Amino acid sequence: MKKVIQGAVYNTEKAKMLCERTYDGPSHEIGAHVKQLQQLYKTKSNKFFFYIKNEFVAHVAVNNDDINPENEDQEVIEEKITPVSYEKALQFASEISTAYKSEKKRLSKYFPELAVEESSDNRKIQKKLYISEKANWYLELMLQEGNETNSSLVERLIIEQYQRLFKKGIMDRDPFHEMEK
Repeated sequence: MKKVIQGAVYNTEKAKMLCERTYDGPSHEIGAHVKQLQQLYKTKSNKFFFYIKNEFVAHVAVNNDDINPENEDQEVIEEKITPVSYEKALQFASEISTAYKSEKKRLSKYFPELAVEESSDNRKIQKKLYISEKANWYLELMLQEGNETNSSLVERLIIEQYQRLFKKGIMDRDPFHEMEK
């Protein structure tokens, strides 16, 4: 399913599905017994959204006669896409990782807050970066002057920049609780 909301494209075929949950029971919102599928997605531009599919039986008019309408019960399928904030996506992922412990490690790739308890500063992940030729020359000069590697230098610079932005109030999340002290 694809939907454009406020200029942003949300497409279930192109985005990454992170987790899902199902519900089978009464819905006060719809007023019927509902089979619901709720999936959390992340777009390439780091936006989160829910894809929600509801299946239920409803009383539906089967003719276009306003005076003598004919109604019958029919299976109705309702699909919708709803953009959500990082915080709401984190809450949903947290609920899923609590219910299904096996999902916690996989979801912590997208939500570092979920990995805090088992986080290890020594565990490394591979990330592919592209930098300008100018930045590469500066990097080479910095490496010649010190005892750091590409990885350790880039890691240190990223952490220092994040801490600086956090102190300024530009960044407001501290998943590792390092800066709250």
